[in-house]
Amino acid sequence: MQRLEDWPTRLAEFIEARQERAFSWGKSDCSLFVCDAIEAMTGTDPGARWRGIYSTEKGARRVLRDNDGVVGIATLVLGQPVPPALAARGDVVLVDTLQGEALGICLGSQIAAQGPDGIVFLPIGRGTRAWHV
Repeated sequence: MQRLEDWPTRLAEFIEARQERAFSWGKSDCSLFVCDAIEAMTGTDPGARWRGIYSTEKGARRVLRDNDGVVGIATLVLGQPVPPALAARGDVVLVDTLQGEALGICLGSQIAAQGPDGIVFLPIGRGTRAWHV
């Protein structure tokens, strides 16, 4: 996967368009939010193999279990993780939430992640691992 030349504009437009899109298993959850962001930046959908195979929390948990969790899926798609301090704008970052591990996109000093009612912004210091895109 390689970022397109205009990836910063594409990422900004993606974030703007998704501001108020509510969480939905299999459509707008944390993993597919990140996959959609990567697709916006690269033109390649890293989540294609998982789209349409779950629509409930139970189904998502099955996919996660079968793929070594959120970290396993991110590593399968993006390679080995790096410390979050090495994350640059557009990279994927893992955060711990009250609901468990979640993926987001680095925006510099913040992480954009799918929340219940739209995107939530967290400080980059909340990241526990990162993957370069």
